Amino acid sequence: MQRRLFIISVVLSLAALVPWAVADTATHCLWRISKDANHIYLQGSVHLLKKSHYPLPDAIENAYADSAVLVLEADLSAAQDPAQQMALLKAGMLEGKATLQGSLSKETWAMAEKQIAEMGMNIALFNAFKPWYFATSITALRLQSLGFSAFDGIDWHFFNRAKTDGKPVVGLETLEYQMSLFDAISAEDQDALVRQTMEDIANIDEEMDAILDAWAVGDLKAMDESLLKNFKEYPVVYKSLVTDRNHNWIAQIVGFLESGKVHMIVVGAGHLSGKEGLLQLLKKQGLQLKQL
Repeated sequence: MQRRLFIISVVLSLAALVPWAVADTATHCLWRISKDANHIYLQGSVHLLKKSHYPLPDAIENAYADSAVLVLEADLSAAQDPAQQMALLKAGMLEGKATLQGSLSKETWAMAEKQIAEMGMNIALFNAFKPWYFATSITALRLQSLGFSAFDGIDWHFFNRAKTDGKPVVGLETLEYQMSLFDAISAEDQDALVRQTMEDIANIDEEMDAILDAWAVGDLKAMDESLLKNFKEYPVVYKSLVTDRNHNWIAQIVGFLESGKVHMIVVGAGHLSGKEGLLQLLKKQGLQLKQL
């Protein structure tokens, strides 16, 4: 079950819940980063939520209202362009005569075939998918069946708000770059991730409860244990998808702070915690951090 948290963290890269979002808590997954007279906000995101999770707490809404620029992991405008959508879909597809079945071990394929049948689908629909794309797609479909949607996630919520409000939106990286990172995952790790996903997807609602409960109050220790502890069983993948990106973002984040304009930076919650998480890296820059 724990290994599947890697997939959840990717799909979310983070089951009905008590409507915690309606009631403000003492702290949130939100930090005010400051130096001298300048400040910005760093918001840990859950990439899929339900409509019932809104409205967001006042602290988060106030941070958005105070900000002149919205910063996301990637500018989602590209995801709205049909040509870009096709390019992103193609990036998740196998080339030539390669198949998902041929890319997986016999054991993993059998597990996938059985699980997909139990979900009421034919695995033939996915036979052109790369293993990592298959695993993330099935996880997303399962979450959608529970009422979650990427369009209700924090990223899309504020992206749409910014477009309506006329606020500039900046991406820390491109969607194409994000997709390219998955292709760097070894065939062995992709097989293991598919296998673990098939084993544990039925319990995804329970795992989401734990992750979102921790996110709601900004409990970094709990998020680190849930999202990252077993993710680190894949050190090469962890370095590529998490720590390398964190280090790449730091210079940009410091630049936003030094610009004098208030930026609200929204990234997956899994990027915040840990020794090489954004919060620790920003502290090493001599910046002041305050959880809100």
